[in-house]
Amino acid sequence: MEIALIGDRHTVYGFRLAGIRRTLLMEDIRQEDVRGILKGLFDEGIGIILVTEKVAEQIRSILEEVSRFRKGIMPIVVEIPDSSGPMVKKIDSMRKLIKRTVGFETA
Repeated sequence: MEIALIGDRHTVYGFRLAGIRRTLLMEDIRQEDVRGILKGLFDEGIGIILVTEKVAEQIRSILEEVSRFRKGIMPIVVEIPDSSGPMVKKIDSMRKLIKRTVGFETA
């Protein structure tokens, strides 16, 4: 199973040093080309697509749109922090659901 990464320069270089070959530098991609690139990754049989949180925020609508090209459960799209660390986000929907169901927030 192959892993691909879409991110900023520092994160991409770090993952290349770690051995991830399929890396895409968001700075080099035109916004209108993102949809085609993601669709290509889905078609190539990539198992996991890592996207940095800041990039994911920029292309959120495209990520949701191309997810319908998924065949089964693959590829899995995972948002990761970039080289500057995690973004402060509002409560994600899963945590909100757990809090509502259980009655308190888990650690």
